[in-house]
Amino acid sequence: MKAVWGEEYDWRKDKLYPCPVCPKCHEEVGKIQGKYRCFACGMEVELEPDMVSWFGEREETKTVMRDCLPDKVVDIDGKKIRMGCGGKGCVEVHMMRNPATLEWQTMGGECKKCGRSFVV
Repeated sequence: MKAVWGEEYDWRKDKLYPCPVCPKCHEEVGKIQGKYRCFACGMEVELEPDMVSWFGEREETKTVMRDCLPDKVVDIDGKKIRMGCGGKGCVEVHMMRNPATLEWQTMGGECKKCGRSFVV
């Protein structure tokens, strides 16, 4: 079956945006093991050319390097926790596009020097 256009909600921007949805249950579709399927019912769907380009923009990712947090030890519930190493340009940050606005947003990252990692 062919996917149809529907709407999804982006809670970060409090905004509805158009997206391909399942023709059967009208839930969002996405790539699962290399095929576009409904996230709710699992049905495989075909995409129109404009839907393929819609996904192309939103599947784009990039990696940027940033500085690590300052080398500082804090006490949290009686445990000494190191917050960062203070290194310059050593945190690899993974970013993806916001599906509603196409703005870059952070997914997570890791300091290549001290190993500190985070997920958003």
